[in-house]
Amino acid sequence: MVEDTSTSPVLTDANTCGPTNITYIKETTETEASHPLEGEDEASPRAILSAIRKMDFSMNARFNSLEASLSVVQSTLTANTSRIADLEEASTDYERRISHLEQLCSGLSQENTSLKAKVTDLEARSRRQNIKIMGLPENIEKGNPTRFVSELLPLLLGESNFPRGVKVDRAHSIGPIGNKPRVMIARIHHDSVKTEILRLSRGQSPLSFDGGRISIFPDFPVEVSTQRKQFDSVREKLRAKGIKYGLLYPARLILTHEKTKKIFSSPQEAESYIDSLSP
Repeated sequence: MVEDTSTSPVLTDANTCGPTNITYIKETTETEASHPLEGEDEASPRAILSAIRKMDFSMNARFNSLEASLSVVQSTLTANTSRIADLEEASTDYERRISHLEQLCSGLSQENTSLKAKVTDLEARSRRQNIKIMGLPENIEKGNPTRFVSELLPLLLGESNFPRGVKVDRAHSIGPIGNKPRVMIARIHHDSVKTEILRLSRGQSPLSFDGGRISIFPDFPVEVSTQRKQFDSVREKLRAKGIKYGLLYPARLILTHEKTKKIFSSPQEAESYIDSLSP
C-alpha cells in the first residue's frame, strides 16, 4: 500500500528541512498571527498577538514623537543655559563696573563738597568789605553811586563817628528795575570802617532817609546767609532772656552768659543750651 504524502503539512525528514524552509514557516506563522482569521475568537493566541503588535507599533510611534519633542526641549535648554551663563557673566561685569562708578561718584561728591566750600569761602572773603544798603529811592545817586554812598553814611550814622570820612571803593545797584527800590552794594576801603558802619547801623536802627526807612547789612553769599538765618529763632530767645550774643563768620553763634563764653556751630546745640538755662 502506497502512503499519500500530498496532504502532509511539513516534511518529517530532518535532512530535508533546511534554514530556508524554517524561515518561510516562521514568517508565515507571524503574518498569519498578525492577521487573525475572520470569525476567530479574540482570546485566541492569534488575536492576542495581533493586538500586541498593534500596541507595539502605536507605542513606537508615540515614543518616536516624544523623543523628537525631548530633543527640541534639550536643544532649547542648552541654548537657554548658554544664554543664562552669558547673562550671569555680564551681570557680574556690570556689578563690578557699578561698584567702581559708585566709588568714583562718592569721591567726586566729596571733592565737589570740598570745592563748593572753598568757592563759598573765597566769594565771602571777596565780599567781606561790602555792605548792602536797602530802601534807597531809585536813581537817587544821580549817576555817581560811589560818591553818594561816601556822603550818605556819615549823614545817616553821624559825621562825628567818621572824622576822616568814609572812603568807598565802588558802589552800584543790583537787581532788576521794578516797583521796589533796588539794593545798593558798596565796598568800603577800610575793614575797620566797615565794621563800625555795621555796628552803628545796628545801634541806631531804624535808620531813615528822604522819608523812607534805610537798612544796612553785611554782604554775604547766599550759602552763608542761609546758614546764619538758621540761628534766627535762637537769637530771638537770647534777646528775650537778655543774653549778649553775636555771629561769627561764617555761621557760628557766640554768647556770653554769667561771664562764660559759648560758641555753637549748630542751631540745635545752641537752642538746647538756652533751654537748659534757668528762666
